[in-house]
Amino acid sequence: MPPLDTFSGALERYSGWGWLVLRSENRLLLTTDHVVSAVEMPAGVGGEVQHYLAVRMLAGPVVVLPSGRWLVLTGSADSASQVNLIRLRARGALTHRLGTLVPLPPSRIDGGGVRWLGTLPGDGAGPALPPFTAVVAALRAVTETAGLR
Repeated sequence: MPPLDTFSGALERYSGWGWLVLRSENRLLLTTDHVVSAVEMPAGVGGEVQHYLAVRMLAGPVVVLPSGRWLVLTGSADSASQVNLIRLRARGALTHRLGTLVPLPPSRIDGGGVRWLGTLPGDGAGPALPPFTAVVAALRAVTETAGLR
């Protein structure tokens, strides 16, 4: 398997997973599509969401941005209901879908490098992505527990 610490190795590996990734100078940009979407959220909430998903064996890959925000990669959100998108936005999360470009490691963006949270799981077929609805449910559960209804 190609390494993920070089641009060419990472690009080859991501493409092998069926992800559409574009290279632009010092960035690798994932094009969200019918296979993969991303939910962007603050790291603190992201940690709670990831834990919620992990205990249910649904946790997937997370990209850590230099800003401190996390991108939780999910299955496609293309058919997500407007209600779920609004619920996420009300909790400080943004949904990247339908051709949005998001950075993947080892990209360099304003403020520093983009990295994976922990080691990236997955074999030649790529990491398992949690369903978008599972991430919505996790975010709702952890923010409601915190009193952020």
